[in-house]
Amino acid sequence: MTRSTVVDEVTDKIAFQIASGQLEAGQSLPSIRRLAEDHDINPSTVQVVLERLRGAGFVEPRRGVGIVVRDIELYGGIEVWRYLFRFSSRLPDLIVRSVQDILETLRLYYDAAMRKVTVDPSVYDARSVRRALQRLELLATDPDVTSAEVHRAVLHILRTSSATLGHGISLAVLNSLGALLSEVPEVVDALYSDPSQHAWWWGQVITAWETADAELAAATLTLLDDWHVETLDRLRTRLKAAS
Repeated sequence: MTRSTVVDEVTDKIAFQIASGQLEAGQSLPSIRRLAEDHDINPSTVQVVLERLRGAGFVEPRRGVGIVVRDIELYGGIEVWRYLFRFSSRLPDLIVRSVQDILETLRLYYDAAMRKVTVDPSVYDARSVRRALQRLELLATDPDVTSAEVHRAVLHILRTSSATLGHGISLAVLNSLGALLSEVPEVVDALYSDPSQHAWWWGQVITAWETADAELAAATLTLLDDWHVETLDRLRTRLKAAS
């Protein structure tokens, strides 16, 4: 086994211990010598592992204390969540809660975006977003389309709409979330089980944008409530089957 493989393996083990609560926030990790013995590696490799964990946001050095576990729910960034999603089959409840948070965050984004465009749609040209939708509509008619393809098409619509609205920070967040979701097949399958449903929904959203129809926008966004419940139920089932 190469050193890089060993580093990945030990990093994953310790990250999982933190994610699963075996190592709690504020708890000090064992000494470098002890970690080397526990994982049958040399101290220099332990230092690489600790640097990897620190860079991802799982631990931090504290003077006079050593390496301390961080509160990943409070301080964790995208890199922490990449690890958590990697543990999806072993931590299904955590992943379901995480996806629920992402869906709720997207709902807030949709609400804010639609309020902005329906005030004066002439300021924000929806033609590029409509073109992005055409790709999704085409995929929805393909009986062999994969969930991953639908995910990429929906993400392209989100990117295009965000760029049109001048939401640079939102675009960066959407890119990160999109990449995060794509790493777990069960998540993507649960989200995009019905491509035609996504194509229809986005068609309604873009029509509301083009016509400044606030009532249509509100009614379309309300549909997300039930859809999110159904999606999370599907995700629980898929993760349970994969565990």
